[in-house]
Amino acid sequence: MRAILCVVAFFTSSVLAQNRITSAKSYTGWDCCKPICASNNNRNDILTNRGVAKVCDRSNKLLDQSTGIRTNSGCRAAGASSAYLCDSYQPMPVAEDFSYAFAIQVSDNQNADNAACCKCYNVWWTTGAAAYANKSMIVQIVTPGGAGGNIKRNDLIILTPGGGVGPLSTGCTNQYGTSYSWGETNGGVKSREACDKLPANLQGGCYWRFNWARGEMNGWDIQYEPITCPSRLTEISGCSANP
Repeated sequence: MRAILCVVAFFTSSVLAQNRITSAKSYTGWDCCKPICASNNNRNDILTNRGVAKVCDRSNKLLDQSTGIRTNSGCRAAGASSAYLCDSYQPMPVAEDFSYAFAIQVSDNQNADNAACCKCYNVWWTTGAAAYANKSMIVQIVTPGGAGGNIKRNDLIILTPGGGVGPLSTGCTNQYGTSYSWGETNGGVKSREACDKLPANLQGGCYWRFNWARGEMNGWDIQYEPITCPSRLTEISGCSANP
């Protein structure tokens, strides 16, 4: 009887684990906009339960929490008083087969109360160059984004400088000026050499896509599952949500 119960328990736990795995696709993006998870919708419970993502001014200096919450995104209004995506949100390679990064998760709810805000996921590829090299990463969600074109619900857009500014095309020019080339609106730059046309502080994150992931990453199949956020990510973002 005990053996039967053990088999049932193992089967149940295996099914539950499988149910937590999401199949989707990976894309890249970097629009310089204030992350949506940097706001709290005037709800104190969000501050208490998960916190809010950190943001920076146009010089990449951190804003204190209260200032960051109330300051408009640089994608809505240019100027020294706007809030932007900090350059510290770039991907971080840890080993040849593992990286940390931040991401946008495509969702029907693009508000700060999205349950995925500040959650972390273990991500691995099933197609593309990264899959053939058995690469994986842990990402933290700092923005819930909208679907459009080939990008569907649950897809992950890895925050990668030069990965494409997407529909919010004014953020990076508002933050860095007009003397840089950000590549195609969707997909961004197409070669490692094109990364040299980005601001110097963002070039390393752009190189990551070609050096570590070994390709553009756009449209590659992925699977991911919730995981406890590592301190390497939460120290940068300032927020954390239970898996």
